[in-house]
Amino acid sequence: MALAVYDAGQQARGLASPGWPAVAILARLTKTLAVVDDYYSHRVSGVAMKDIYLGRQPIYDSAFRVEGYELLHHPTDAENTALLDSEMTSSQVLFDTLTEVKLERLVGQSKAFLSAARELIVQGHLSQIIAPSSQLVFQITPDIVVDETLLDTLRALRQQGYRFLLNDYQDNEAHQALVDTAEYARVNMATTSAPRAHRIITELRKRGVAPIAGGIEDQEVLEACQTLGFTYFQGRHFSEPRLLKFKDISANQLTVLRLISALNQPDVDMKTVETLIAQDVSLSYKLLRYINSAYFNLAHRVESIQRAVVLLGLRNIRSWATLRSMSAMDNARDDLQTIALTRAKMCESLTEPLGLKRRDAGFTVGLLSVLDLVARASMADVLATLPLEEEINAALLRHEGALGRILACTLAYERCDWTTLKELGLDAEKVNEVYLEALAEAYRIHYELLRD
Repeated sequence: MALAVYDAGQQARGLASPGWPAVAILARLTKTLAVVDDYYSHRVSGVAMKDIYLGRQPIYDSAFRVEGYELLHHPTDAENTALLDSEMTSSQVLFDTLTEVKLERLVGQSKAFLSAARELIVQGHLSQIIAPSSQLVFQITPDIVVDETLLDTLRALRQQGYRFLLNDYQDNEAHQALVDTAEYARVNMATTSAPRAHRIITELRKRGVAPIAGGIEDQEVLEACQTLGFTYFQGRHFSEPRLLKFKDISANQLTVLRLISALNQPDVDMKTVETLIAQDVSLSYKLLRYINSAYFNLAHRVESIQRAVVLLGLRNIRSWATLRSMSAMDNARDDLQTIALTRAKMCESLTEPLGLKRRDAGFTVGLLSVLDLVARASMADVLATLPLEEEINAALLRHEGALGRILACTLAYERCDWTTLKELGLDAEKVNEVYLEALAEAYRIHYELLRD
């Protein structure tokens, strides 16, 4: 008997967040432009990178390691909202802006979660333009029309190695029909009760699908999701430190924080940095192991901290020592160093369009903006222990001054807080450019400076 056609949106619409359009971001896709142009035969002119914000939101496993990032976009103004009201048009715009962006620049070695339009799937374009990859997961929108054509195509794609996520999963007939085609299912915990979530998780696990808790806004919801048994976790909570369950700063953490503060004083010189590192046995050992690694392939072994500091240079050694010190603090999350580097590079780059000459101050503000997350203490408590400049304190604590505005912009972009981003009034095209460059640079620095 033929399967009835279900409209999942009849039950899920109004509860789920809008589906994000499919994007193709592998470099190899430039060879298949003819296929894409056929798919997007109704191309819309005038919509470019300057017309959209491009962001991402991390998905963590139970140990708070990054599983991947959901890639998101948003129009910069009302006019572009009208241009992007079609899922196919939105896909075309993102494809145009991202075909030249390599996947590792956006997500490193983690997975990328991309929404896929029904037409992209059933008309065969997905398999024509994107090869299956363990790093790519395609999201099925919550209001998709489910019929035999869709199910047969998804099953065939799964056999070929494509991976799918059911977005804003509801335990209705349409979504249940899709379960066997998916590897992940995201449950919106902002709209789902605990008893209902428990039933959904039980059913998903029986059918081999990993449940993701989405819409986590605070510590209480996170802990409830952990108790319920979700496999993965996602939400603004992870970049909103004011909602974390804080604890007192330990003596060991205080020592590390004071070292970080000293390293990032505006007048610090090479000799001071050398002395600070030499006073920390663990940091000294890691620096010498790092500088003598195969990565540098030096002709002669470096035996002194002074020589290692000179070879790396002041900027690199300060960044390295700061990030290494952060990693020594007891924190389960594995992405804080990358977040710190991304914020630092973005804040540094945004000093130019605002006419600020202190690029290093921007870098420092971004780098130190994760201290509350690293120490798992409030920023006010952290800064109370550190003798930082008042301008940097004001930027970190209250987002005041030019540096504070830059940091607010960086944090808004990181959280995909498009409303705040617009209110700050920075040029969208420049902010997008800076964000992508900061991500790429953060992954590069993390690889080069923090190799074991």
